[in-house]
Amino acid sequence: MHEIFDLLARIQQKRNVQLLIIGAWALQAHGYGRNTNDIDCMTAVQDDEAIGEELIRAGFECFEELPAFRRFRHRLEPLMVLDVMRVDGATFAKMHASAAALEIEGLHLWAPSLRHLIALKLHAARNERRTDKDMNDVRELLRANPGSISPVELRELCDQFGAPDLARRLAEFL
Repeated sequence: MHEIFDLLARIQQKRNVQLLIIGAWALQAHGYGRNTNDIDCMTAVQDDEAIGEELIRAGFECFEELPAFRRFRHRLEPLMVLDVMRVDGATFAKMHASAAALEIEGLHLWAPSLRHLIALKLHAARNERRTDKDMNDVRELLRANPGSISPVELRELCDQFGAPDLARRLAEFL
């Protein structure tokens, strides 16, 4: 995985683009971690093409493309999966402005703020096949960061980004 993080850091410098590490690896920036088999990152839509070009040069191929993200795997190591989520420039700028420092194996990267990471997790939890995993991540983030997100803020995040029953599942924090 170190090779992918190193590649992402080099792409940012070479192409003057910005990325945020999201998903399970981003949890570490907020005092919680869990195992994962892939890397997820986010960029602004306008930087997506440059990032894709560099990934292809480095031996990755896009094997799935959806409106909000592209999935890449390395041609020689197909289990090396990198998901690139793309959001509009204003959304990315807002998230990047409040990003948290994230150090992975000596590399200095950025992850969303706690509030933004919880919002991303709540949004992902709307997908039934992801609900349990992402809701567990939210609970553990809240436990690792007591008082950082008020019950009112959590309710607002659930209402804005989650599904109606997600607030109920986080009742212990509301």
